[in-house]
Amino acid sequence: MALNESSLPDQAVIADEPVAPSVLLTDLREAVSTVLAIEREAELSQRDQYAITFEGTLQLESEEALARLEALLTPLGFTPFLQREQGRDLVAAVQGLLDPNAATRPDADNLSRRGCLGSLVRVSGRSPLWLHGGLLIATIASTIYAASFLLNGRVDSLGKAIAAGGPFAIALLFILGVHETSHYLAARRHRVKVTLPFFIPLPVPGSLGTLGAVILVRSALKTRRALFDVGVSGPLAGLVVALPVFVIGLLLPPIPFGAPINLVFRGVAVPPLLDFIGSFVVEGSLSRAILTHPVALAAWFGILLTALNLLPLGQFDGGHVAYALFGRYAWGIALVTFFALIFGGLFLWPTWFLWAILAGFSGLRHPLPQNDIMPLGLRRRLLGWVTILLFFLIVMPQPITTRQGLNLLPDQSAPAAIPTLAPLNIPTPRPFDPGASAVQSGN
Repeated sequence: MALNESSLPDQAVIADEPVAPSVLLTDLREAVSTVLAIEREAELSQRDQYAITFEGTLQLESEEALARLEALLTPLGFTPFLQREQGRDLVAAVQGLLDPNAATRPDADNLSRRGCLGSLVRVSGRSPLWLHGGLLIATIASTIYAASFLLNGRVDSLGKAIAAGGPFAIALLFILGVHETSHYLAARRHRVKVTLPFFIPLPVPGSLGTLGAVILVRSALKTRRALFDVGVSGPLAGLVVALPVFVIGLLLPPIPFGAPINLVFRGVAVPPLLDFIGSFVVEGSLSRAILTHPVALAAWFGILLTALNLLPLGQFDGGHVAYALFGRYAWGIALVTFFALIFGGLFLWPTWFLWAILAGFSGLRHPLPQNDIMPLGLRRRLLGWVTILLFFLIVMPQPITTRQGLNLLPDQSAPAAIPTLAPLNIPTPRPFDPGASAVQSGN
């Protein structure tokens, strides 16, 4: 899950009283005038950040304009952002750099001491391969252990644990791995610095054995297209894998589960898409059939986690897609979704509270991309609406129904609470609210 920049105050190194020297104001104005017919400008000071905004009409295509502005403003210690409001173009020069190594101005050291060259991210996307490999091996082991306990209620020996929990663990981790790898490939395609997936083990009986996987995005997603591609790639790829795995699991011989499945689970929800697919494979109750096929159950969990990641909240995968499609209207959609989670936690499934908390920590408002003007394009818009449809076909308001009156072991009542995390820490200066500051000068 991507953390909102407002929850990462240490990313920005801004002067206590940020002031742009007159020479910088002149340089900024001259740089922006090469791409924008300036009609009005304003100084903005919001929270601990400072910016100059220029309003007018772009003279170049947004992609070319952003590239030129980056070349001109980076040496001055500013990051450009392009927006369009009510038919007017806006260039915001935000104090601070996404790449602190890019400054070439001779007085860069002095500017850095003043806070103008605040590092918003660590720009290296590299991490040691042994760490990724070690975490993967540990996660495989913990998932096999947890699956063996979940399905049989005990772990007698290594061989029996692998035989019992291996199919479930392999199926689940395969789905999660494809999800995160697709994020990684989409980010690299947009030349975004990103780490390989980190798998997170959770060797706790009654859990799924893993907290999922996460990649760290360490440079900006500059356009709505990049936001959309990175956000949508993981859930769609994971779903494309999970559905065939689900069918394969139902075709395998059923296995009688032991405690705690039979003791705790009365049934699992079957969303419309799985109900349609399962009707061609299983006769009778698909909900109960899922609980006798470990691979199908693993795919069910993978599909549930895909739906959770597609919630249109802040920097969840669904939040990226929602902002790419609807722009700032996505902020209102996130607010409605947040209160829906609270309602669901009260009346349907307590685990919805966890996702509301995660959304609160990451922030409901999705940060603005640098180029908020470039259109998404018809193909991506169509794919976005297909993704929204798929979300409603797989979301489960009450995924798990449990037997009442039992003294449950920790986490056994809601193992699906364990999240699969999407890209973390997309570095972007906070979005500015032009209405919060007065226009101080005009051209």
